[in-house]
Amino acid sequence: MGIRFCCGTVALVITLFILPSTSNPLLGPLAKILKPIGLICSIVFYLIAIFKIIQQDKLKRESVFEIRNEPTSFSNKFNTVHSKPQNFNHSQVIDKPTSWSLKLIKDLEWKKFEDLSVAYYLEKGIRAEATALGADGGIDIKLYQDDSGKPTTIVQCKAWADYVGVMQIREFLGVMTHEKIAKGFYMTCHDYTPDAKQIASANKITLINGDMLLMMIKRLNADSQQRLLALAIEGDYTTPTCSRCGIKMIKRTSKKGDFWGCRNFFKGCKQRLSFRKIDHASS
Repeated sequence: MGIRFCCGTVALVITLFILPSTSNPLLGPLAKILKPIGLICSIVFYLIAIFKIIQQDKLKRESVFEIRNEPTSFSNKFNTVHSKPQNFNHSQVIDKPTSWSLKLIKDLEWKKFEDLSVAYYLEKGIRAEATALGADGGIDIKLYQDDSGKPTTIVQCKAWADYVGVMQIREFLGVMTHEKIAKGFYMTCHDYTPDAKQIASANKITLINGDMLLMMIKRLNADSQQRLLALAIEGDYTTPTCSRCGIKMIKRTSKKGDFWGCRNFFKGCKQRLSFRKIDHASS
């Protein structure tokens, strides 16, 4: 912004003061030609600078609006009868499940759902590795079922409250083709559309919905079930995790409605997630 103002000022000074004072017979006609061009350049630089100022002011106002519901350090320190206790933990208040159910699976946030999926395959004696946080390239888990050292199956997990459609299955099929892996598992806590099921069945993609995952877990021995349950409900298992920072997100409000935003917003993380139906139901 400051650079644009400087450029505009330099162009204006050259146009109004330096070019008119040129007495050289060769540079004089050139100065007359460059004078209107210099004026136009200075005006353009000034307009760009003004536009940037307006744009930055708008972003600041929207940022303040989005975080207005975030508690301040002052309100956390001096609680009233209407505020949450200090060091409030959502998981401490809610009675945690003592057994497996479809509701528990649907309540899991996306990171817990992925962790549960990895742990399930490990309980089955299958080597399973989760991909790192960030862009995963369409692969959440890699399964190694032989001694080749290469993944034999890839897994995609979606902790959605809605149906997984044909577009998502086709994208997963594209990842399988790119990775040259013939077998894939697609796991969701909800279900799939009929078209998605048709595409999957024709391309060696096993679809696992919430009901099937519950059945798979209940087929394990009692100790394995309890280990998976302890993992699933440890800590806050409903608030989503930032896929970039790996920390729990916070409810924010914008002009478009409520959403999950990263706590590191002011440190540059702009990750956000839409509210799921179960998020609205539990809030």
